[in-house]
Amino acid sequence: MATASIQTAAHAPKDVSAPTHHPAPQIRNRILALVSPSEAATVLARCEKVMIQSKQVVWRRDEPIEHVYFPEDCVISLVTEMEDGDSVEAMTVGSDGFVGIAVFHGAPSSRLKAIGQITGESRRMAAADLRALTQQCPTFDQLLHRYSQFVFETVAQSAACNRLHVIEQRCARWLLMSEDRVGRNRFDLTQEFLAEMLGVRRPGVTVAMGILEKAGLITHGRGNISVVNRPGLEKAACECYRTIKDRQGVLITAVN
Repeated sequence: MATASIQTAAHAPKDVSAPTHHPAPQIRNRILALVSPSEAATVLARCEKVMIQSKQVVWRRDEPIEHVYFPEDCVISLVTEMEDGDSVEAMTVGSDGFVGIAVFHGAPSSRLKAIGQITGESRRMAAADLRALTQQCPTFDQLLHRYSQFVFETVAQSAACNRLHVIEQRCARWLLMSEDRVGRNRFDLTQEFLAEMLGVRRPGVTVAMGILEKAGLITHGRGNISVVNRPGLEKAACECYRTIKDRQGVLITAVN
């Protein structure tokens, strides 16, 4: 897969040596929105907005990570790749978090590949700036620590989900989480890509999506999916969706 260039929100080249400041009212990323007022200007001054496209490689495994990302209405997947070329999603990140935990913990790279899943905007920060800001801004640093714990618990829950729950329940959970992360009920997604993310064969996804659509919970067309009955989709999902959502509310909150 060829690496696609990351474009700014204006779809035009720009000098990224001096990141652009964006006012707080426009913030949709949960972590950045929770940064204390005394630190917000400092943190946002190190960010710039970029567009992330579906299937766009954000970074490859074992390559130096130059930037971390705070999604606004895009979704980025962290993917584990096997030697035979197969891959499976380890976690997805949207407006609920940030992509770049390896950098936060002092690692220059990751064994996971980061790839755009749903097209949208993200705030981007240089890895060196993130390291500096965690030293200068204690509440920002604490939020990232809490998010790291949330990631660990989410991956653990997902491992259990993948082992114990049927594919239509997993699809329902995944679609609910995607809707939460992009803030809209319609998003670009192919069944082929969803199958890759869930680590299953496409026919299985086709059957699962057919069950959810026949129940009147979703509609899907060529390359996109719409959630049309969210309460029903929540009932169709396994317990893991609510478990992860509730834990997020406990961990990713304002800090003193």
